[in-house]
Parts: sequence; structure tokens; C-alpha cells
Amino acid sequence: MHGRIVERLGSRIAAGELTGVIDPDRIATELEVSRSLVRECLRTLAAKGMVQARQRAGTTVTDPGSWALLDEQVIRWRASGASRFVQLRESLQLRERLEPLAAGLTATHADPAVLEALADAVVRIDRATRAADPRLMIEADTAFHRLLYLGSGNDMLARLAGTVHACLRVPDFQRYQHFSPDTAARHGRLVDLVQAGDVEGAERVCGELMDLTLELFLNAQDRVIARSAPADR
Repeated sequence: MHGRIVERLGSRIAAGELTGVIDPDRIATELEVSRSLVRECLRTLAAKGMVQARQRAGTTVTDPGSWALLDEQVIRWRASGASRFVQLRESLQLRERLEPLAAGLTATHADPAVLEALADAVVRIDRATRAADPRLMIEADTAFHRLLYLGSGNDMLARLAGTVHACLRVPDFQRYQHFSPDTAARHGRLVDLVQAGDVEGAERVCGELMDLTLELFLNAQDRVIARSAPADR
């Protein structure tokens, strides 16, 4: 029940449906739960920076700039709100800088289990592409990019694996992601460089992969915005 209420309130805040001062009594009545449960859920949201409790002022919704924007739940909630395109663009810009670093470190660290898992992910990407199966494509692609962070040997980068996973799994990104016949080949080239311990090569190819991903998303975003714009009269 706690998780369901947090989910409900968090998504409403991200969508802009719940703003200003929050009335725990009204929410408790609306959701047919206890006031103490609502307060406990608000404390969870406060830990994510989405609300702030002040003496005499009550609990208020904070500005998005205060939110834990790398939190997996916050990412998912924002993906359903008005800021979803902003979040997707910002997450790709972040990955554009950090993922090549992770790839280079993975090449240096050379964990055999990670290298084997990366190669397996490429096989799955190729299989999914040939089968034109979007669900399998997303699963394989997500596994591949998470492994780059987890295999870096850098604990701070490894912590971002969950963030990357959340960003790749949001509906909009899955809808706009593009898989061409050479998707598996590009990923396979990166794995070859990582396995060879070629740090500079791995960073370069990973950067090219991220540049292409960002370009494809921005083009898709432009098409969506153009379709939703009011027609000229």
C-alpha cells in the first residue's frame, strides 16, 4: 500500500496535477487510507526532493530543480509528464559524455564476465533486429548499455546503471528508439575494442554510438512536436 500511494502521489506531482501545499487529510480521504500512511509516503517523496515539510507552512511541492532527477522512480514519473522530452534529451546528453568514459574504463578493467555478457547482448540485439521484435530489442540494448557502467570498475559510474536502465525503459524512448540492420554491427565493434583493451578506440566508437542515438531521438522529437502543432487555418 505504501508503494502504491507513493507511486500515485509521485506521478501526480511530476504531471503537475498536485502542486502547492499538500493537505494530508484530503489525500487520505480521497485515497481511502490513513493520514499516518499519507505522511509516511510524503516523507519518502521528501527524500526524493519532491516535497518539503516546514513548520507552520505544511508540506509543499518543490520545484523540479530540487528533485532527485537521477532517481529511477522520478525518471519514470517525469516520463509521463509535460517534461518528458526535456528529461529524455538531458539523459541522452549526460550519457553522451559519460558512456564513452564507462566504455574506456570497461576496456581497462576487462572483467571476463562483463565481456562475455556484452558479447551475448550483441547476439541478442542482432537476433531481435532480424526478428523485428521491439521488446527484445529494448531488453538487449538496455542490458548492453548497463553493462558498460557496471563493468567500468568505477562505483560511481556503476551507480548510474540503474539510471540508464530507467531512461531506456520509459515509453517515449522505446517508441522513438530506432534499430537499423547495422545496429548489432555497431555494438559488436565496440565490444571488439573493449575486449582488445583499446581504451581510445572504445571511447571513440561509444561516442559515435551515442551521437547517433541523440540525433535519432532529436529527429523523432521534432516529428512528434510537428504532428502535435495546431494546423494552420
